[in-house]
Amino acid sequence: MSTHVTLPVIKVTVLEDRALVERRGEVTIPAGPQRLRVEGLSPLAVDRSLQVSLSGGTIVGARVSRTWKEQPKEGLREHRTELGRRVESLEQAVRVATGDVLRLEARLSVAQAARADVLRSISELVGAGKATPDTWRLHLAAVRAEVGSTEEALRQARKREAVARQRLAEAQGAFAQGEQPEAKLVTSTEMEVNHPTGGTVTVGVAYLVPSAVWRPAYRATLRPGEGGETVVLECEAVVWQRTEEDWKDVEMAFSTARPTLGASPPRLVEDRLYLRDKTQQEKHTVEVTIREETVQTTGEGGARQTEDMPGLDDGGEPLTLKATHRVTLPSDGAPHRVPLFQFTAPATSELVGTPEHSPLVHRVARFENKGSSVLLAGPVDLVRTSGYVGRAQLTFAGVGERVKLGFGSEDALRIARQVETKLDTNRLTGRKTRTHFVKLFLSNTGSRAEQIAIEERMPVSEVEAVEIELLKEKAKPAPSKVSQDGILRFELPAPARSQQELAFAYTVSSSAKVAGL
Repeated sequence: MSTHVTLPVIKVTVLEDRALVERRGEVTIPAGPQRLRVEGLSPLAVDRSLQVSLSGGTIVGARVSRTWKEQPKEGLREHRTELGRRVESLEQAVRVATGDVLRLEARLSVAQAARADVLRSISELVGAGKATPDTWRLHLAAVRAEVGSTEEALRQARKREAVARQRLAEAQGAFAQGEQPEAKLVTSTEMEVNHPTGGTVTVGVAYLVPSAVWRPAYRATLRPGEGGETVVLECEAVVWQRTEEDWKDVEMAFSTARPTLGASPPRLVEDRLYLRDKTQQEKHTVEVTIREETVQTTGEGGARQTEDMPGLDDGGEPLTLKATHRVTLPSDGAPHRVPLFQFTAPATSELVGTPEHSPLVHRVARFENKGSSVLLAGPVDLVRTSGYVGRAQLTFAGVGERVKLGFGSEDALRIARQVETKLDTNRLTGRKTRTHFVKLFLSNTGSRAEQIAIEERMPVSEVEAVEIELLKEKAKPAPSKVSQDGILRFELPAPARSQQELAFAYTVSSSAKVAGL
């Protein structure tokens, strides 16, 4: 004989593509060996992930069992078939028709009682010698009309009730022949335990379930102040779960661990290397190609672009983040936001333009990660004093690392860009020199002067046969900084209602044996 118990969900740890559900509660059991049956588990529970515990006793064995049980009559009406919905509507029609019949029967009894009262009044008045034929005639006509109309309405109501009952019987017969009662898969844990003393013990059950996923999301607010600008960064976990069990008032934790990573070793294939001599054409030719490359760093660096739903970028070290309060998450598959942490950090902002990508000038803020945890890669909603300004992507950043975020564009600032190319070839050596002339036109149509930073780029050579040089005498004004990755930075003021021109040039020189440029 099994003892049936129900244990509440007390903690859920959501992983990248699954969740670890923990149930725990107190149960009163007698001494000796017996069976416990914990009901209410998710039908998606992974059998081999089951873990059970019993305080003060031993567990002989445990397994996950699943059985089909008929659904209650009022359950899952939205999933019924058309025939089931017709039976339900006919049942409602029969109830309405029966109510109409009962109401009209009561009304008819009242009308008949009124007619009896009129006849009794006439007999009494005749015996007393007080005859009023005209009044009696009016009263009798009124009660006769009421009784007649009520009897006709009652006949029609009884007819409608009979038709509704007949249709209901036909529909119920078709439903009984064509459809079986709706069943539900009930999942439970069966445990064989042995307790030496019995009494109140603590039973725990833990298992993994799929169909649960989480991703980090952020909200960054840039606020000006007397002591300088600050950024308030709020971190939330967006959770989706369709595990067929509701998590009510549970302790939530979010982990970046991947328990199944490396479960299947990579397949080894042969990779043979061959040595051969270069051909005469290869000895006299250097193949060169131009490629776009994103600088892969954390913090202010760029992130890889992907069309699929990205995974959790934790920097290679599994992390666990806990919710600030207990959470209730229904099994509806909809996204739910759970607050994790927030911090306020001093920030410095500037107006930055990248005319190669866009003619707009954006407000860019830089600040340090003052939180207690690293910042995982995820979308961030951008807010300023004027309100919501857009959405960006936050890359992985460690504790204390600087973060860069753009907070929308300034409507009064625009940058136009023009590029001209000139090719020169030395007739004696065959050396080719390609000169690129870049002109930038900055306009400020606003009534306030601004300080602008413009970032441009030029190629960087990785081979000796190709040389790239910035022509300093052509740069007006001279760039304030040139990075080793070829990023040129110009810092200049933009007066109110002004237009100004910037220019720079660089050369790409290659020998005659270089091909591909």
